[in-house]
Amino acid sequence: MVKFAIPIPAFVTTAILTLIACSPNPTPNNGEQSPGMATAGPVELETLTIEQEHGNCADASPEKSCALVKMTYPSVKKGSEALKSAVNLWATDFMLGMLEPSAEMDQEQSMESAIQGFFNMHEESVKDFPDGNLFYTVEVSDTVLLNDGKYLTLRLDGYSYAGGAHGNPTAGVGSFEVATGQPVTLESLVTNLDSLAQRAEQKFRVVRKEDFAEGFDFDQVFPFKLADNIGIVENGLFFCYVPYEVAPYAMGFTEFVLPFDDIKDLMRNRAQ
Repeated sequence: MVKFAIPIPAFVTTAILTLIACSPNPTPNNGEQSPGMATAGPVELETLTIEQEHGNCADASPEKSCALVKMTYPSVKKGSEALKSAVNLWATDFMLGMLEPSAEMDQEQSMESAIQGFFNMHEESVKDFPDGNLFYTVEVSDTVLLNDGKYLTLRLDGYSYAGGAHGNPTAGVGSFEVATGQPVTLESLVTNLDSLAQRAEQKFRVVRKEDFAEGFDFDQVFPFKLADNIGIVENGLFFCYVPYEVAPYAMGFTEFVLPFDDIKDLMRNRAQ
């Protein structure tokens, strides 16, 4: 989780009321209560959009010289300042990482400067390769996975392309305590992370059984580990493995839910 405040200029954000779901996902919960988690009503959210372009984006051909940024992300419309800030920082950190994945972000970094940096990179590429296919893009969409009044779990899906053999899809999942705005950590939910990892690996092998049957297995190049993106959903813990995290790019995303009933012996009382 990001630890610093990063301003988002108001002129690039507009509110829209659509939520863009990514597949495959657990069924989003926008207000139903999770087992043992009944509290106040769901948080009121809105989706904001940042959309800018640079270059000849009006050209409809695949070879157009264009850099396009379109990012939709969640914002807490009504709720505590702590929750608003936590969600904003999480979403901003993800989007900055999409725009400048190799940059070391600091407190002075702004969304505006990151977008301009992406456009500058595209402009330099156009100068170096005037006859090349130079359609660069950064895209982000958001999904609500849980909003039961106690926990808020959000997902951001990202895709970027800035040259190379293929684009770079990724995702981020964040769970927050509604009352405090604090990000939820695995350590606060689970008593034994090693046991959780064992059960997650078993589930992974079931979900991707065809890949294992065809010869894939975890090794020194792709060792198994707990996913970087784990969140609370209505019926359990949602795991989202992005490409290259524990498997080759060609295997894409691997997503599954470990039901609470299957890991109840590992869950702390506060999470039940």
